[in-house]
Amino acid sequence: MEAAASWRGSVRAVVAGPTPDQAWALLGDFCSLNRWVPSVQTCRRLEGTDGFPGCVRYCAGPVNKAAAPGEAATGWSKERLLEFDPAGRRYSYEVVETNKGFGRYRATLCVEPDPAGCAVAWLFEADPVRGWTLEGFVGFLEELARGVAKRLEEEIMALQDDAPALQVL
Repeated sequence: MEAAASWRGSVRAVVAGPTPDQAWALLGDFCSLNRWVPSVQTCRRLEGTDGFPGCVRYCAGPVNKAAAPGEAATGWSKERLLEFDPAGRRYSYEVVETNKGFGRYRATLCVEPDPAGCAVAWLFEADPVRGWTLEGFVGFLEELARGVAKRLEEEIMALQDDAPALQVL
């Protein structure tokens, strides 16, 4: 029997207003996913040093399409940082353990320039995920990226509103 083809894809969401550097200053913290991804309620470092390859984070939230009827719907994963490039405003990671139906999953999160301000992009490669179709999975990631963009806009604009005005003497 032939193995199923790998899934590959990318999603992108525009963040209106903030610069790439402003967005990266917040998203570049590997263990702060719960602040930016609406479906992640918990994100904490389990081992290693944040921002250095080998760091492992634990993420959990209410989305788990792989749960069988009667199983807890809470999904969790342990994810290892593979590459971290602050100058390029990107990092890559892989899922090392999960209850979400993933086999092999590797992704890169990056912040890119955009005429409106910046954009958040996820590129991924994975084995087919139990409980999902490729189209459904990409749709979920698109919704996730839009949620991240919205939270970044709100957070960065709030920070700018709270910043003291410069006085010219």
